[in-house]
Amino acid sequence: MKRIKTSTLLLLVLVLLLTSGCQRTETIETKSDRPAPSSKIISSKTETKLEKKPIAIIPNRLWIPSIGLMAPVKPVGLLKNGQLEVPKSSEVAGVFIEGVLPGQPGNAIIAGHVDNYKGPAIFYPLKKLKPEDPVLLSDEVGNYLVFRVVAVESYPTAKAPLEKIFGDTNQSQLNLITCTGKYNRKKKEHEKRLVVYTRLIK
Repeated sequence: MKRIKTSTLLLLVLVLLLTSGCQRTETIETKSDRPAPSSKIISSKTETKLEKKPIAIIPNRLWIPSIGLMAPVKPVGLLKNGQLEVPKSSEVAGVFIEGVLPGQPGNAIIAGHVDNYKGPAIFYPLKKLKPEDPVLLSDEVGNYLVFRVVAVESYPTAKAPLEKIFGDTNQSQLNLITCTGKYNRKKKEHEKRLVVYTRLIK
């Protein structure tokens, strides 16, 4: 039987993430027991040096000063049906921990609701972001990362560039994903996806 590459399989799963994460439904929150990666000290007879690696964190707080957004962040994964698990509260963002973590080379993902039945939700103001705006993440032990907005783009759901959003890259990037456009009551989802592309600077 022909094997499917892990990266290809992940992209296929993420197609479901992109089309399901913006429905006005709520699911159960999850917690992660995965420890944050740490740096390794490499020693030899001639020298001892610290191997510099990107600090990866599982954030519990997101702060975007330019739009006045400060939000708790919860770890999320995949449900059995392949859909992205989202925090129960529409005022909480979810960091996808079954892929690249923030700080690691690659595209880390944080998703959040744009609205709910009562009105705007946590990621409603993302559309106001502009290139160079800072995005800060911190974890429960005080580690923090600073990203800077590179671009803000919106796409029809079926035409979202999955490789650009979720694919491999040598850069440490963080993509914030939410919904935008009109809400289709029949399909129970918004017609477009908004992606804020950011890159690690500190």
